Amino acid sequence: MISEICLLAVRSSGNPVATTVLILGAVAGFVLYFLGKGRGYQEGESWGRASERELLESSRRELERGRKALDERSRAVAASESSARKNIEQSERTKALADSYSKTVRGQAQKLLDEARAKADNALADKERQLVSIVNTAQSSHPDNHYISAVLTDCILELMEKHLTMQGVDWSAPVTAKKMRKSLSGQTRQWHYEARYYKLQTLLYESLFPELLEYSDKDSADDATPPVPEKTTERDWLSDDEYARLSSTEKSQLALDRYIASHNKSKWQIGRDYELYIGHCYRRKHFQVEHIGMEKKLADMGRDLICQSDSKSPSPETHVVQCKYWSKEKLIHEKHVMQLFGTTVEYAFSHGIKMTNGRLPARLKPVLITSTRLSDMASHFAVALGVQYYENIGLPEDVTSFPRIKCNKSSGIFHLPFDEQYDVTKIVPSEGDCFATTVAEAESKGFRRAKKFYTLPRSSQPVPPS
Repeated sequence: MISEICLLAVRSSGNPVATTVLILGAVAGFVLYFLGKGRGYQEGESWGRASERELLESSRRELERGRKALDERSRAVAASESSARKNIEQSERTKALADSYSKTVRGQAQKLLDEARAKADNALADKERQLVSIVNTAQSSHPDNHYISAVLTDCILELMEKHLTMQGVDWSAPVTAKKMRKSLSGQTRQWHYEARYYKLQTLLYESLFPELLEYSDKDSADDATPPVPEKTTERDWLSDDEYARLSSTEKSQLALDRYIASHNKSKWQIGRDYELYIGHCYRRKHFQVEHIGMEKKLADMGRDLICQSDSKSPSPETHVVQCKYWSKEKLIHEKHVMQLFGTTVEYAFSHGIKMTNGRLPARLKPVLITSTRLSDMASHFAVALGVQYYENIGLPEDVTSFPRIKCNKSSGIFHLPFDEQYDVTKIVPSEGDCFATTVAEAESKGFRRAKKFYTLPRSSQPVPPS
């Protein structure tokens, strides 16, 4: 190709310089052509077009790198958004659990508070009954004790007004509770100190004047105040295994057996057993027996039993019975004989029974039954007033030899000695009521167990007033 260009130049001009220039231009063009192909220029592509193409390729590469970076950023944002969404859901679940737990805790706290208030109300009512019993006992035991009863009444009213009926006090406030607890503790210590002082003073008087012991009734069971029971349901008399394993009949019977055999009975419970036994003896003689002492307690006017023989018999009788289960070293004094005679006279007046020359009719008899004996003076009074008395009559050695289960026909239920309604349940045989010795016997007669028991809090049994 170059040779053709050189031949053309020689032919076209006879000038050697022009020929040389043409040849050099051809060579330069040739060199430039091949140099352009070596740098990647396409055939027929200009220098500017190649630069534009390289710039476009560079931009394309930058755009690709930007797209990749954007994709990575989008993925990172999506991951962060997912993590944030999971954290929010976890927070919401945690808040829901916290709200539920808080609600449960508040409910439990409110329940405990309600139970504490109910127990406090029951304890207050029980203490009030005990204090009223103490006042009544103080008033009825001796005229001089009216002063003591007045002092007790004032103390009770002051305590009730000052501490137990305060208005506008937040009882749940810790500060208020602490102040009240401190105040009550101080008063309790003072009362304990005074009680010990008077006890020591009484012991001094008894040591100086031993004859005072003759007039002390502190060992008697008939004047005792009914205690707050420590064991109030059959569950208290059974182990967990026995309660889960035994049938309802077996559980009730085992609880009754253990109650009967217990050596930790209060004086009230022993006296009540004694009245039940004497009543059982009268029923065996076909008397109808009404347990006044058990039902009316301190308000029985000295009448423990009212026993009436068959009205169809030739000579029907009514016995007003006073039972005194005392320790053997104690003596029954004349005041008890006079009290029994007086309450029998009142019974005659209230029932339209006429007396002749100040004497009770033969069909109405005051009867004193005791586990100990009467003093000589009490015996003289009994003979003079026509009071029958039986000495040294104790409980039988077989404590299961007489029935204790009360079966009430109108309600269709039976009551064990530690049930709530036991004392106040009257047994009237003419109305279908009866006593039973065993739980199986009661159930065989169509009675079921009472479901209502004592709800008072457990506490030590109070010492009965002397």
